[in-house]
Amino acid sequence: MKSWFKEDVLAGKTALVIGGSSESGPAVCKVLAEHGANVAFTYLHRQQEAKDLAKQLTTKDNKIQYYQFDLFSMEAVHKLPTLVYEEFGKLDLLVNLGGPPPIYTNLHTITEEDFDTMLDSHFKGNFFLSLEAAKIMEKNAGGIVVNISATSSLKSDHSVYGLAKACQNEMTGFLANTFAPQVKFLTIIPGLLDNEDVDIELRNSRAKASPLKRNVSAEEIGNLIISACSTAFLSITGQTIVADGGFFMLHP
Repeated sequence: MKSWFKEDVLAGKTALVIGGSSESGPAVCKVLAEHGANVAFTYLHRQQEAKDLAKQLTTKDNKIQYYQFDLFSMEAVHKLPTLVYEEFGKLDLLVNLGGPPPIYTNLHTITEEDFDTMLDSHFKGNFFLSLEAAKIMEKNAGGIVVNISATSSLKSDHSVYGLAKACQNEMTGFLANTFAPQVKFLTIIPGLLDNEDVDIELRNSRAKASPLKRNVSAEEIGNLIISACSTAFLSITGQTIVADGGFFMLHP
């Protein structure tokens, strides 16, 4: 995909991408790095994949670093933004992209363990990461926090995963109000991702059922994040963008 943005539009900026080594994370990291950003990203188990990705991202003009990180460890959650700030000298952008696989267990039979797994990661972990990063940004040159949610947050029948993502959506406004004007907060809700990990028949049927006849790509999510960092978003905070080809309009 050809970018609309100048290659150096993020030059001098430091981005921290949670969950950068898996699923849509690598593509988002690549988009940010290709536009000049220094990129710190996390991995949980896939150390070799993280190492390989770091090599792909590194150029003579930017700095890349990866960190083993567990979203369930509150000690790690509180420390990571400060660690990145100390190693890079600044922190301008946080992308909350990480979290365990969705749990869709019927609420009649949901267990406390399943509840904690979803809420402690997709909501609590992301909340305190955002909080710690925003405190750093607030004391310095400001910054942006982008939460990557899911369309499950818009569906009342998507169990505790949908609930956790709905909480993540709501926290965006609360934190945007708390840290304005220095720090902005946005939520992006992508639809079905158009990548090879997703069943081709599902991708085709979902695209056919959407008004724009397409799904969203991880690269597009990266470009949306760059847009959020641009002057086009100077007056926007606490808002949610649904990027799903219009599918949810017809299939709420």
